[in-house]
Amino acid sequence: MFIRHSRILLIDDDEVFRRQLLARLELWGAQVQETDNIAQALVLAGQQPPDLVLGNLMLPTGEPVSLLAFFRKAYPDVPFVVTSGLNNMAGVASALRAGAIDYLTKPVQDWSTVKHRLSASLASPNCRAQQELAEFHAHMAFYRRQDMAASRLLRDLVTSGERQLGCWRLSLKHSTPWVLTQSVRLEQDVMLLAAEFDPLHPDTPMLMLLVAFLLNEPLRRFKQEQDPLLYSPARTLEYINQQLYAAGLNATVNLMLLRLSASSNMVEVANGGMAGCDWLSNCNAGPLGRALFRASPWHQPCRFPLQLQLCGSHGGRIELTARRADG
Repeated sequence: MFIRHSRILLIDDDEVFRRQLLARLELWGAQVQETDNIAQALVLAGQQPPDLVLGNLMLPTGEPVSLLAFFRKAYPDVPFVVTSGLNNMAGVASALRAGAIDYLTKPVQDWSTVKHRLSASLASPNCRAQQELAEFHAHMAFYRRQDMAASRLLRDLVTSGERQLGCWRLSLKHSTPWVLTQSVRLEQDVMLLAAEFDPLHPDTPMLMLLVAFLLNEPLRRFKQEQDPLLYSPARTLEYINQQLYAAGLNATVNLMLLRLSASSNMVEVANGGMAGCDWLSNCNAGPLGRALFRASPWHQPCRFPLQLQLCGSHGGRIELTARRADG
């Protein structure tokens, strides 16, 4: 585990919790410096820079800035994990947006989980990325071996028919099992994903699973106000291409992203290989899965209900209808 021999600075004025955490950290092999105030914490950090800071979110600093702000300014490369009671999750969310890498809530119910999360926090960014990639490849290997498991999961994920998202009503019909549609709500707007896959490629079930989950991380960042990636279909399409290429599946995907605006009769489009109308051809960047890929944003006036008949290069078709509540 990464905790052994790591230098950890523990700052918390809750003496009972601090003593509990100190005992656990030392049992796991960490070298711990602990204090209940910011002034001594800065002195200790100056004497021996820590590998990780654990700090009470509510600890008073005597200044109109937080404990996290102090350490992010003085030690920007040192990971900071906040500690907080369950009644201050709004503060935890603000701390994560401000640069904290993780959080622990009091009282601790599962110390093995704490050990795992602190180990992950101590790993270098490159090491964390390698761990995530190794985990992805392990899942990919499983679904390659167990094609039936991939097909069952896809059956639950890939659905057609009517959907309601906020003020939008969507109708999505598929002609083959090798097409995929996803939709996410962006405040009052909606982002639609329509993709078509090669039915003869051996990794297509795994590739479809990957695409089905790829919007989850940008959506999480959007909800936490960390990254406006989803505001731009073109940037999101480039992100999806990057993930597909990094997966090393050696397959191409025809994929289009469409953002529907609730406040105007306008759609924003980024197209990677889908066809169906002239304006899709105008912004077609070609199929995804390549090392070099640059999406072209396109804004198109439209009338609601919007009706599109999409097709890819492998014969799959998608019929899409989008209506607003006032349409």
